[in-house]
Amino acid sequence: MPYTIKTFMTRSGERFSQLYDTETPGLPLFYPTAFVARFLRSATHETQKVYLAVIKRICEWEFTKQVDLANCFHRSKFLTCAQIDDLANHLRASKLGGKGEVIGSPKYNTYVAYATEYLRWLAQEVITDWNTVNVRASIEAQSDMLLKKKIRKSGSKSSQNRRVVTKSLTTASSGKLLSLFEQPFEGITRTQDLGSRIRNIVMLRILYETGMRVGELLGLKLKNFSNATGEDSATLEITRNHHDEFDSRLNQPVAKTLGRTLPISESLEAQLDEYCNNWRAEVEGVGFSDEDFIFVIHRAGRTLGQALPKSSFDSGLSNLKKSFPALTPIHPHLLRHDWNYRFSMKVDAIGMSFEEERQLREYLMGWAPGSAMSNRYNYRHVQEKSLEVGLSIASDSARGLQ
Repeated sequence: MPYTIKTFMTRSGERFSQLYDTETPGLPLFYPTAFVARFLRSATHETQKVYLAVIKRICEWEFTKQVDLANCFHRSKFLTCAQIDDLANHLRASKLGGKGEVIGSPKYNTYVAYATEYLRWLAQEVITDWNTVNVRASIEAQSDMLLKKKIRKSGSKSSQNRRVVTKSLTTASSGKLLSLFEQPFEGITRTQDLGSRIRNIVMLRILYETGMRVGELLGLKLKNFSNATGEDSATLEITRNHHDEFDSRLNQPVAKTLGRTLPISESLEAQLDEYCNNWRAEVEGVGFSDEDFIFVIHRAGRTLGQALPKSSFDSGLSNLKKSFPALTPIHPHLLRHDWNYRFSMKVDAIGMSFEEERQLREYLMGWAPGSAMSNRYNYRHVQEKSLEVGLSIASDSARGLQ
């Protein structure tokens, strides 16, 4: 039985999703809906959708194996080791790839954790005496067996941290990107593509200069762009925007980090002005209020002038990669890593203190004080200082032997 996730938006702007089976599409599935409404009510819509994607896989597994988990749990009949193995394999299978292909370990581990939470909730929901010693122990044993299916990360944590803090653009990718910032219309042969090209280049330049997330980029409104005044540079303001009533996109791009105000270069300010005044303004149906979004759809059709969805951003980046192969390795989060790499080089060059670097990085990235990610990037100071002191000691030993 095929299942589908449908997303809706209330008049207040709140997004919510429900799981349906396509043979009886009138009503959502009862237990998944109850779980989201009662267990995930305070979670973000994006988190709710990931849970529903996991529950959808569980329902598909139930249908394939002819198992009714709610009925089994009601009779205090829990998953066997073989069933847990099979369910874990189903959770890991890639739906986009060919037979035998699997999703990445981090995503799979999240699926296992979310599946465990849902199955624990379901068992407690349908078993009237779930809190008795024996039943509670059986539920926890089932949960433990499923959680053991998580894939342990290979390599030490320090080596993983080193890989993260050194991620950056290749010389070829960086060079081509900087070239396109200066000549955004390179290779364009059709005039109808000019507007979307300058839009795509400006978006990439914002990601490159600020390190913001793509959801934050797509959530930028006209009111969030401030031109330079006096000695102050132009800025882009990132705000928390979950369930924005002015955003018509069902799959709303949202800021996952803290709100903040980010400075941008004079060149980027000029390009943003050019895009807004000369290209965006000419799009039919586009809005000009403070609440309207900066980046809009330029392609003719019923969505012309509406806020740009994530899928269109991805499509635009894909087209750029086809036109300029040097951009192939680029993805939005790599630009965030590259920003952190360049930030590290800059603070080293000016001799900034460890504490000041930490505070500035946390603010500019939108991380909470003491963030694990901030500590991961700043750990390189400890590593580099250790190497410096270690080399000094080694040199002293060498001189002593002479």
